[in-house]
Amino acid sequence: MKIKLLLPLFFVPFALNAQTKNTANDNHLTTELDKTVQKEALTYMQNPARVGLSIGVFKDGKSYFYNYGTTEIGKSELPTSRSVYEIASISKTFTGTLLAHALADGKIKMDDDIRKYLDGNYPNLEFEKHPITISNLTNHSSGLPQFLPDQSETFKKPMDSVAIALADFYKNYSKKKFYEDLHQAKVDFVPGTDYKYSNVGTQIAGDILEKVYHKSYGDLLSEYITRPLKMTQTIVGTNSAQLLTCYNEKGKVMSRNFTTIFAPAGGIISTTEDLVKYMQYHLDESNKYVKISHTPLVKSDGDAIGLYWRVHTYEDGTQTVYHTGGTFGFSSVLQIYPSKNMGVVILSNESDGESQGKLYNIAENIIRNSSKK
Repeated sequence: MKIKLLLPLFFVPFALNAQTKNTANDNHLTTELDKTVQKEALTYMQNPARVGLSIGVFKDGKSYFYNYGTTEIGKSELPTSRSVYEIASISKTFTGTLLAHALADGKIKMDDDIRKYLDGNYPNLEFEKHPITISNLTNHSSGLPQFLPDQSETFKKPMDSVAIALADFYKNYSKKKFYEDLHQAKVDFVPGTDYKYSNVGTQIAGDILEKVYHKSYGDLLSEYITRPLKMTQTIVGTNSAQLLTCYNEKGKVMSRNFTTIFAPAGGIISTTEDLVKYMQYHLDESNKYVKISHTPLVKSDGDAIGLYWRVHTYEDGTQTVYHTGGTFGFSSVLQIYPSKNMGVVILSNESDGESQGKLYNIAENIIRNSSKK
């Protein structure tokens, strides 16, 4: 199966040129790690589109936090390790972690036909008698679309208006309507043989979790992840008063993420303080749930995929496990390096067509340069 580059939850084009600017920050510049982060962050923040940036690093058993820019355009308020951001598709790794629990608990099998857990008849959720399985959901090989219903016409509109149009469409969109629309989904290849990034598949995975545990996704998130790890600010939520204002590359305030039905695919909000705890948990591959969630189910020509986690193998055989995220106003990356017991998370309240890729490069450079020390 060929796996393409990871796509953001939403895509916003990049349209501004970089220029030098002074950037407020809380970096003490006392260690080599501090200096590496400073160089990478200031280079990124030179672009006038940038607003705020929060970075968390776990290294040598210690946590480090750095913040740049401002929480809101026009204010001089530095973000902190407790500033709340949408983490977008990084949410999928939480769903993968919960699926690892369900697998270990015997609640599901990865080769289960997903229709086993759906109410009603869905003859469309197969191709040439090959059904979509739970494993197909986790590595984006189900053939399901990115959104339900199809939003290709919406994305043809001027990009400034797309976020508003989608927010307006989905504000009253129910789970009942989602499953009505699922009857119209078309699968045009044998599941497991090709790659097609799908938020829809992850939404279904979240619903399967709710069904087998008889609990809400939010309750499962709390019971198995956030409460044990003391991640007090990580919740399903689109209307949190603490959530930072977010922007596109033109400095326009963007709509927040849509509804809680998107939670398993991209509806979790969090902070660098919490996500460093999450990284520390996922660095322990002796933990069976962590190991299951990081283990690719199929080989690929590029990066492999575990239970939503991307797994990249370097030329020397070491691996990094990561995911990026992006809505119309937030960009993020979370990357861990198990053999180095190190991880980096970066959250931004601005999103454009280049921001996710650049944040990933920053994380790579911090890990690479720090591992040399």
